[in-house]
Amino acid sequence: MFAPNMQSIYISNGVGIFILVILLIVSRTKILRYRIEDRIYTMLCFGVMLGCFFEAFSYTIDGRLFPGSIILNYIANTYLYSFNLILSLTMVFYVDLCLYDNPARLYKHYTMQKIVAVIMLSLNIANLFYPIIYTISPGNSYARLPFSYSFYVAILFYFVTAYLVEKNYEKLNGTRSFFNISAFLLPIGIGTGLQFMYYGLSLAWLSCAIGLTGLYMMQQNELAYVDPLVDTYNRQYLNNVLSAWINRKNRFYGIMIDIDHFKQINDTFGHSEGDRALKTVTDILRASRQDNELVFRFAGDEFIVLKRSDVQNGMDDYINEVERRLKEYNAVSQNYKLSLSYGVSYFEDADLDAFMKEIDTKMYEMKASHHEDILKDS
Repeated sequence: MFAPNMQSIYISNGVGIFILVILLIVSRTKILRYRIEDRIYTMLCFGVMLGCFFEAFSYTIDGRLFPGSIILNYIANTYLYSFNLILSLTMVFYVDLCLYDNPARLYKHYTMQKIVAVIMLSLNIANLFYPIIYTISPGNSYARLPFSYSFYVAILFYFVTAYLVEKNYEKLNGTRSFFNISAFLLPIGIGTGLQFMYYGLSLAWLSCAIGLTGLYMMQQNELAYVDPLVDTYNRQYLNNVLSAWINRKNRFYGIMIDIDHFKQINDTFGHSEGDRALKTVTDILRASRQDNELVFRFAGDEFIVLKRSDVQNGMDDYINEVERRLKEYNAVSQNYKLSLSYGVSYFEDADLDAFMKEIDTKMYEMKASHHEDILKDS
C-alpha cells in the first residue's frame, strides 16, 4: 500500500480535469449534433470531471475533522463508487450505439448488466447506514472493506461486455475501421487496476479522461464515414462493409431505395424542404430496422440498406415496417406525400457489380411503375 502523496494526487486529477475541459471545448461542434451518443459523451466528460474533483477532495479531507467533514467524506466516496459503476455501464451503451446506431437495442438487451448496476448502486446507498463497502471512522479516516472489491468485479464485467459487443458486431458485419474500443478500455483498465492494487495511487479518473480522449479521436475518424446531412453511413463506409462481407463469404440482402418525385419537392418547396424530406426518409429507414439492418446514403435521394441473412424473403418485414411508417407520416403531412421505390436482391456468390446493377434495375422498374400509376390517375 502506498501512502497518499497529496501533490501527485492533485497533479493527476488536475491534469484529468484539464484534459476534459479541453475535450469539451474542442468537441463542441461535434456535440451540437445532438445525437444520443454525443449527449452520453458529454455526460461522461462532466461525470469524470467531478470524479477527478471528488477523488482529490476525499484525499484532502481524509483524517481531518471539522464540522460536516464525515458527511462530506461519505458524499465524495458515494459519488466515486457510484459513477465508476455508471461510467462502466454507460460505456457498454455507448459502444452499442456507436456500432448499431439503434437506441431500441438498449431496451432489448443488457438485462443482466442493468440488474447488476441496480444491485450495486443500492448497496452503495445502503453503505451509508450499514458499512459493507467502505467505512469512515469517527476520526474521518476512509478504509476499504472486503466487499469493495465486488465493484471492481462489476466494472470488469462491463469491460468484458463492451469488448464482446464489439467482437460480435465484427463477426456479423466486419471490422469498423474507425472504431476500436481498446482505445477507451486500455487506459482505464491500466489506471483502475493500479489503483485497485495500490491504495494511495490516484490514477483511475485520470485514466478515464485519457480514455475519453481516445473516444473523441474515434469520433473524429467516424466523421469520414457518416453523411453530415442525414447522419447515417455514407457511400465510403458502404464500400468498406461490402468488401468485408464479401471477403468473409457472407450472404446478405441489399435494398436500393429512391424517393419518388424528389426533384419536384425541391423545385416546389425549396432545397431546405428537400433536405427535411431526406432526413424524414432516413429516420423512417432507421426506425424500421428489425434486427441488424445497416442504412447508407448512397447518392442524392438514393439509399441502400444491407442485412446479413441466410433466410429467403429476409427483408419483407423491414419493407412492410417502412411502408407502415410512411403511411403514418403521409397521414399528417400537409405539403406533400412521400413514396419510395425499392430494388431488392440477395447476394450469395454473385459478382458485386452484378448485384449492384440488379438492385438498381429493380428500383428503377418500380419507379417507372409508380410514374405510370400517376399518369393513369391524372
